[in-house]
Amino acid sequence: MTAAAPASTQPLTEQQLGLLFQYTVEAYKTFEKLAESLPNPMTATMFKQFAVDERRNRDLLEMKIAAVGSGKVRTTLGGDSYFQDMLEGRLSYREQGEFLILRERTMEKKLGEFVRSSGMSDRNLLLYLIAVKRAHAVELERELELTKLDADWFKREDAEWRIVHGSKSE
Repeated sequence: MTAAAPASTQPLTEQQLGLLFQYTVEAYKTFEKLAESLPNPMTATMFKQFAVDERRNRDLLEMKIAAVGSGKVRTTLGGDSYFQDMLEGRLSYREQGEFLILRERTMEKKLGEFVRSSGMSDRNLLLYLIAVKRAHAVELERELELTKLDADWFKREDAEWRIVHGSKSE
């Protein structure tokens, strides 16, 4: 019988904290810009709440960084062409939804990897961040389904009416 390797109890590294911090700052900026630019009040409110979530995540990460004595973690905000395309309207709303879901799920998976290798002192933070990513993915999946019914869902100013009454052609 082979013995299972003991779980690692390594604290998050400065590199891991930097990655999480950078992702959080980029997500915050993206969600904030989407909240400001989308005419659909329901979708804009969702992105506004996502920005609040990412701001809270950033604050928690800053506290963690201070607690482990890493000082200020450097971030280099890379120019992700998908974000630029999204904000300039070069992606359809469906493509935007798919991209954001993929991004949230990817970070959720990365956080899961960190949980498996982290010490107990980091698990609460990581599990909290995972839950935020999972919640964002679920809400984005809802928006994606709505864009399948109405390709212009993100710019529908009559979103509440459409949810209750459906499209005029139905």
